Amino acid sequence: MTASIVIAQELLACLETALLAGPNPPPAERIMLRAGAEVTPLLGTSTDECCTGLGWVRIARISGVRQLGERDRTVCFDQERTLELELGVARCAPNAPVSSVPTEDQWEAVALQLDADAGAMEAAICCAFSDLEGSAAEEVAVGDYRPFGVDGNCIGGTMTVIIRMTNCC
Repeated sequence: MTASIVIAQELLACLETALLAGPNPPPAERIMLRAGAEVTPLLGTSTDECCTGLGWVRIARISGVRQLGERDRTVCFDQERTLELELGVARCAPNAPVSSVPTEDQWEAVALQLDADAGAMEAAICCAFSDLEGSAAEEVAVGDYRPFGVDGNCIGGTMTVIIRMTNCC
């Protein structure tokens, strides 16, 4: 396994702990590593990932640290990387009968849930990176929190964490 996926799995374990300790936790089996350019919660005939709740960590980007022409030499420059991980949580958007719209109370409940989910993502980052001793992660910076939705019946948010890592050959 690469250092990138090991770090992602460590963050996922912390996200699962934080979400399961919060209000309306998604099922543990719905907190997972996801792959791809973006996470699109899925809808099947018997399962709706938004309404069951979905939490994820995904590798959003891996890039080199050094630029061509830099004079600094290092023994394992080929392993210096900047890793961007995305944490996310999707929930069911409020709904109402066709003749009306969701109520103020429904919207407030969703807003409070999304706030708790954002707090769980922050707690997961603190859990995973509070002690970098022995980790491939050398520096960590928290990126943006970005809400998404309403898209279909989904609403939620993502948060990024940027990690400078070295894993010598």
